Amino acid sequence: MKKGFTLIELLVVVLIIGILSAIALPQYTTAVEKSRSTEAITLMGTLRYAAERYRLQTGTFPGTDLESLDIELPSVTCTGGSCTAKTKNFKISGTGTATYTITAQRINSDGTDSNYSLQTVVNADGTAVRSCTGADDDGTKICNAITSGKNSDF
Repeated sequence: MKKGFTLIELLVVVLIIGILSAIALPQYTTAVEKSRSTEAITLMGTLRYAAERYRLQTGTFPGTDLESLDIELPSVTCTGGSCTAKTKNFKISGTGTATYTITAQRINSDGTDSNYSLQTVVNADGTAVRSCTGADDDGTKICNAITSGKNSDF
């Protein structure tokens, strides 16, 4: 008598593996994006405190000039008076002199903007509010995962 698996048994196993993959892949993608956002949140926090030190020294926030801060940011490029720091996953910029807004736009591997961005708004009294904005349904789902369902101040 021959031993082995029938075609039906093999098809059932392949079907079960396919169902498990369909459930696990979106969860994995969300977890990866959540961990990537940690890089931007950490860098935005460093930029926030550097901008506050700059404000204490000069009386205003640095505007778009990231090079005048007392920290070293990755890959800073300035064009037309506006500076952007670029990491592997995000491009980070700051604007404002009375209040300071730090934006971290997620970028794809091909250099195009992705479907969500993180923001930190720093007020003159030192308080700050962080938020995440999704450009579409997928971006909104990622923002909900990053912020644990909160719209701001996560």
